[in-house]
Amino acid sequence: MFRRNVGGIDRVLRVTLGGMLFLGGLLLLIGASRLGVILVVVGALALLTGIVRFCVLYIPFGISTARSGRRPLNQACDCSAWMKAIQDNRATSLASGEEEVAPKV
Repeated sequence: MFRRNVGGIDRVLRVTLGGMLFLGGLLLLIGASRLGVILVVVGALALLTGIVRFCVLYIPFGISTARSGRRPLNQACDCSAWMKAIQDNRATSLASGEEEVAPKV
């Protein structure tokens, strides 16, 4: 899939303004106006790019408002690797003859 290039504030603005343009265009479509059709299309595109968090027009200009280097929330803690490191450390300390001390509660 594509790399996200639409960030937080950009996304909120796209969804908000896209929704307003889309609804305004729908209201103008009742009168069979060309402006209504244009507003519906522009609003739908803004909504889509805000929801998907990807804008094709940003690619040629190298623009990205999304933060880079952030880990997803579901990968914030690799608990299984952390527990394995603790167990390995405990096993090596016991093998070297150190006694295991229980923490005081």
